[in-house]
Amino acid sequence: MRLIIVIHFISLFFISINCFCEEVNEQKIIHVNDAKSLLNAIKKTNKRQGFTKIILANGVYKLKKSLRLKFDHITLTSVSSDPEDVILIGSGMMKTKSVKNLIDVSASFIEINGLTLSDAGNHLIQVHGKKNADNFTLSNSHLRDSYQQLLKVTSGKGKNIPTADFGIIKNCIFEYSKGIGPNYYIGGIDAHNANNWLVENNLFKSIASPNERISEFAIHFWDGSTNNIVKGNTIINSDRGIGFGMKKQKQTSGGKIINNIIVHNNLDHEYADVGIALLSSPDTLVENNTIYLMHDYPNAIEYRFSNTRNVIIKNNTVNKKITKRNNASAQVTNNIIIKN
Repeated sequence: MRLIIVIHFISLFFISINCFCEEVNEQKIIHVNDAKSLLNAIKKTNKRQGFTKIILANGVYKLKKSLRLKFDHITLTSVSSDPEDVILIGSGMMKTKSVKNLIDVSASFIEINGLTLSDAGNHLIQVHGKKNADNFTLSNSHLRDSYQQLLKVTSGKGKNIPTADFGIIKNCIFEYSKGIGPNYYIGGIDAHNANNWLVENNLFKSIASPNERISEFAIHFWDGSTNNIVKGNTIINSDRGIGFGMKKQKQTSGGKIINNIIVHNNLDHEYADVGIALLSSPDTLVENNTIYLMHDYPNAIEYRFSNTRNVIIKNNTVNKKITKRNNASAQVTNNIIIKN
């Protein structure tokens, strides 16, 4: 009899422990309606160590501090899911002495949905690979006007370092609202050592340099990035469209660039350049893209450097050349070049 009672109490103990764990990990919901309450919600969420959904009421949120998301399973979303209803504005699109990002992501399973992000001194969003910030999701949002790249994915240095992997960016707008950027050191998505990301059905506009030299790509995976998919995006009037790799950095490999549309018809952009470039990116597929460039740069697609090999470039429709450079190699088949 005593044994039965002991077993009964032990089972009740483990049931209570399981319930407690479920309660801790259950996502808490916080509603906010201004910048102060939003910052307080972020503070509470980090104290709670994540597992929180913050729902923003319609309005303009002028932020003097970065939103620092430090723990897993945090969601920021608008109440209406319409990004034009909820606008987060940073300290300004200007050069700064200290890092001024609008949102800092240092954890996994962070989701941002239905927001407009605007006016940051550095990046509107920075995802920190050295903090192993995996499974980041950005959807149905509008990113506009930052002094550097709109969305940055960074990595640490050395061997066997953590990386930001399995990110998803879908159905968003990335742009410079005046039709040109504030300087050349800008880009849409700039990702270092990022692996297995999906960038799909986004619109990029006016990622273009006003002076000195060419801007960065609207979408750029490089510095050791692998197996990323960029598909179904539209890129308009940006100096460079999509890039995989960079000559003097760790080799990028694999991945697909498929079904994208790249158009450039703003002749005031004096640094306009290539539509798609593979720069030391072996084992990559470039397929079914449409590229129409009205500026003077001669190439729509380039594959460059000897590390670029086992590449397939097929079924693309372009109005400029598909060009091999610097001892690269590729299988180039069934592409259509339209005369202007």
